[in-house]
Amino acid sequence: ERFESMGNGFDLVSRLKPTHIVHLAGMEEGRGEHIDYGDTVDASPFAESGKSSMMRRFDSLLSMDQVLSSLAKFNKAQEGGGGDMNQPQLVYVSSDEADAQSGVSLKNGASTPYPASVYGTSCLLNEVLSSYYHRHHGVDSVGLRVPTVFGPFPRPGSLLHDLAERTVRNAAGKDVEGVPKYHLDRDRYELSSMWSKREGAMSGAMEQVVYVYDVAAAIMAAMQFKNNYASSSIDPNGPTLMRIGSTMTTSMNELKDRMEGYLPPADQLEAEATPTSFLGDTQELNAFSNSPGLSIYDTERNRDLLGWTHKTGIHEGTKSMLAWQILKAYPFGLPESVPSHSTFHSILEDSRPSLSYHSLPCAAGCRWEGGMCTKSVWDAVIDTTNEITKTCPYVLYTVDLRPELVSLEKQSAPSQRSGWEDYFCKIAFVSSSSKLAETIYSYELKEKTPMDEWNGKGKSGHWIIVALPGSQYDTTEYERSLAKITPTNLFSDTVEKAMYLNHRRVILSTDQAMGVMRHTEMNERTAPKRKTIVDEKTKENLEIYLQPQTHRHSVFFTNKFSFADGFDTSSAKNLARFVMANAGIAETKDIRAQVQFYEETGHLTRTNMQRSPNYQEFNQDNFFPYDFLRSTWLVHTLKSEEGRNLRCEMYEEHALWGNREMEDLSMGYVLAKRKVKMQLGKIAEPQYEGPEEWYPLLVPREPDDEDAITEGSVHLDYQESAQKVATDSKGHEYYVTFLPQKRKE
Repeated sequence: ERFESMGNGFDLVSRLKPTHIVHLAGMEEGRGEHIDYGDTVDASPFAESGKSSMMRRFDSLLSMDQVLSSLAKFNKAQEGGGGDMNQPQLVYVSSDEADAQSGVSLKNGASTPYPASVYGTSCLLNEVLSSYYHRHHGVDSVGLRVPTVFGPFPRPGSLLHDLAERTVRNAAGKDVEGVPKYHLDRDRYELSSMWSKREGAMSGAMEQVVYVYDVAAAIMAAMQFKNNYASSSIDPNGPTLMRIGSTMTTSMNELKDRMEGYLPPADQLEAEATPTSFLGDTQELNAFSNSPGLSIYDTERNRDLLGWTHKTGIHEGTKSMLAWQILKAYPFGLPESVPSHSTFHSILEDSRPSLSYHSLPCAAGCRWEGGMCTKSVWDAVIDTTNEITKTCPYVLYTVDLRPELVSLEKQSAPSQRSGWEDYFCKIAFVSSSSKLAETIYSYELKEKTPMDEWNGKGKSGHWIIVALPGSQYDTTEYERSLAKITPTNLFSDTVEKAMYLNHRRVILSTDQAMGVMRHTEMNERTAPKRKTIVDEKTKENLEIYLQPQTHRHSVFFTNKFSFADGFDTSSAKNLARFVMANAGIAETKDIRAQVQFYEETGHLTRTNMQRSPNYQEFNQDNFFPYDFLRSTWLVHTLKSEEGRNLRCEMYEEHALWGNREMEDLSMGYVLAKRKVKMQLGKIAEPQYEGPEEWYPLLVPREPDDEDAITEGSVHLDYQESAQKVATDSKGHEYYVTFLPQKRKE
């Protein structure tokens, strides 16, 4: 920025000194597809409406010219100063539409009108720019004409993305218990609307397709390519231009049938999957074919000059595209009770090498089982803790993996009330190398008896001691924080609620813990109920009537702090300072990186790939509302998919950053993001049953719901009026609850 403020233009080469430059700006789906993300990309000072789809093409041409101009300046400096540095290698992506749909005939003697598309013409202009700079300034470049790209990472809103998403969601089924809900009845998922996005899709036009990883490999090969004008295979009159693609052709309708062959709709899952041979084999094309596929001449040229050829067939590529959509829709897996579970799991396992995902420990219960999760130190104790908790509706647990731990000084006092103590299992997870474990299990550790034979049989006061391999200093952060954030798999499936305690900060007796558990439920009220309350301002008694309400479950319950007026709760820096002060830790480079990302995330969440089309036509506010948590205690409701998905989202976020003892920062971010995406609603009206605040978990409304708003663009995903409170099979509502605390300054 300082360089440009001095009056210099943007000079990519002198500023960044790259060895290679890959220009992808302006790459589109082609065939007339144009996706409006409601961002500022199409803002135009020249159009009456203030927006024009030509602006993104203009920006692409402008950036291409900036790159080429910078390379020309570099070449001139090398010539004038006698430099011996090689020009940075430039690779840019064009489209096969530059040849077929540019409006310009590139064949001698053509007399018939030539088809034109804006994308094809703009790609041709990039090629013309490249040729101009080559002839006048000696700038070398490699252009790659790429056809339709399929596989993982399709652009949201594109036909290929929505076809795959539609297939996955139809296979999972609607109103299937355990499957997250989504807006079903929008035009986005009607085939007639989907076909209209892309020219030729409705008529079944054949298109050449190439797998996305093969395109990436072609770009890598082109980055290593050096022009050799002594070779007769290279045109000495211009820069290198290659047609990259495959010998595979298909129509969009045929691709849809192929997807549904692998993943039939939920009501057809009992039928056998469609044999892939029914869906058509890839076509091998010759150089004189009229098909849109890659010719043998271009195939051989790619192999000879770049050492590249496409490797992935349409069978593997389509399954990989579906697997990516499965992970996108259901990143934390689905219950085995969902009918499509085994089909989804099979596709994921088949496509696992081609998928990009952050692996998490299997013990967290936050990944599809099999090869998509990893081992951890918690694997050594899962069987033990599941056996211990078989008869306990509630679990009270703490985690202290310090090797210097000698004793658990604070004990959870038992209840004198009949039967209350039987509700709880009280478990302390400690390091097997701790002094406490060595005292309680001294003989077993000395004799090296297998851990599963003795673990969990010793006690320290009222705590059952479960020894964990490793310690706080040699386990990763995602292992250290696992039990606190997502104890799903650690306890028996008979356990209803689990309460984490930091035994060094807080301890509860059984009676107190039972009181906390009761505050995670609010009973149904079938008729108005009169209640006397005290007015906060006048301190006088008031008679009020509480209206009927549905039974409420809290899936997540902890402390939340509020501050004096004027304190900025939308600041990630303020949240990070609050968390670091509570944990007694200093800021690190990695914490700064996490905070910096969160400072920008309000914009990122609302625009482009992470936000639905047309969103900013309805919401312009970039406010990001953080909750300031202090999780010295947490209550998890284990028997709900909504709760599991929330825990997994929090755990994944914290594991990705890996900043020790900063889980409250990660959890605060996830809750704020859910509020922005209307997956977590505004605070519910107080019911005066207790001090806690209730925030509803939201899911999309159904068309037959009262006051349903279910028509319109995809922005409905982010509108509270288009959502309703999530419920279980009994109609009970799900909430996140907080115990409000005042911050003492």
